[in-house]
Amino acid sequence: MDCPNCKLVNPPTATRCDCGYDFETRTIQASYLTERDKQFSLRKLGVAGVILGMLFGLEFVLRLTSVAVAKHSRALGISTVILAAVFFRLYFWNGRAARR
Repeated sequence: MDCPNCKLVNPPTATRCDCGYDFETRTIQASYLTERDKQFSLRKLGVAGVILGMLFGLEFVLRLTSVAVAKHSRALGISTVILAAVFFRLYFWNGRAARR
């Protein structure tokens, strides 16, 4: 059974969703989730986003590198190296700032 409030899939025997939606009265009550649970789920999304961003960035740099090699373009190769350096510098700089 899908929750009309948060779209979470619940078992057919559920009387209430984690977000607080009551299936019997069709009202929203207090959520079962604590603030720690909500923060954990947001943190998990953040990690997934960083990993996806890294993968897409790496793929982009590798594609640019292969094009530079195929065309024997020194300018494209240099710009790819600079782009990769900036990308990884931003990643590690943000990671270090988040750990402080």
